[in-house]
Amino acid sequence: MSVAKITRDFVSQFEDAKIFTYDDIPVTNKTSATIELSRLLKQGIVKKVSKGKFYKPKKRVFGEVAPSSNDTIQSYLKSIDGNSYETGINSFRQLGLTTQLTTETTIATNKSYRKVKIGNINLKFVPKRVDANDDEIYLVQILDAINDIKRIPATTPNEVVTYLKETIKKEPSENQMKLTKFALKYPPRTRAILGAILKEIGNKGCAYELKSTLNPMTNFKIMIKEDVIQDKKYWKFI
Repeated sequence: MSVAKITRDFVSQFEDAKIFTYDDIPVTNKTSATIELSRLLKQGIVKKVSKGKFYKPKKRVFGEVAPSSNDTIQSYLKSIDGNSYETGINSFRQLGLTTQLTTETTIATNKSYRKVKIGNINLKFVPKRVDANDDEIYLVQILDAINDIKRIPATTPNEVVTYLKETIKKEPSENQMKLTKFALKYPPRTRAILGAILKEIGNKGCAYELKSTLNPMTNFKIMIKEDVIQDKKYWKFI
């Protein structure tokens, strides 16, 4: 079977409004696949999201449906470097910490990028602090939220800590230990807040481990009420 025929069959069977790349086409001769995709582009059978990324538009009565924002972001994450992940306001919303939406998506990555615009999606890149596995990214996003606790919109530090106490309490001890280990890559204030949360929920071992990394002379300006963190003076919260 020719490369052109394989490419056309792949496209015809591929799910509408989902993103694919050259690598997804089951051929070794990518040059011939590229030529055939160019023909399909001219015919309007496929459309381009960005360089090397395509989709087959879904036909609806009121027009064509393009890939969702989430699919576009996930596709972009896979193409940069391993275990890059979404952080910032949108990820904090997914954690349940805010109801705010933003048109800018923040990506934590090891590579350096300028801002990128894909359709109506603005991508901003920041250095990631921790190399985590896919099933650990959720934990790193929690730490990012603690690190940005004063900048999460439509909420307060007290509300964030209260919510995260319940969230982290539900995590198994193994994940609480991972949070503690990952937190060592974060600034002292983030370690202090996580330590205070862990102590509140009964994980004194991890709490004291984080406390030992803090300068005993350092105070942290964060308005936390005593009914949220009972021993706020111990953690130097002012």
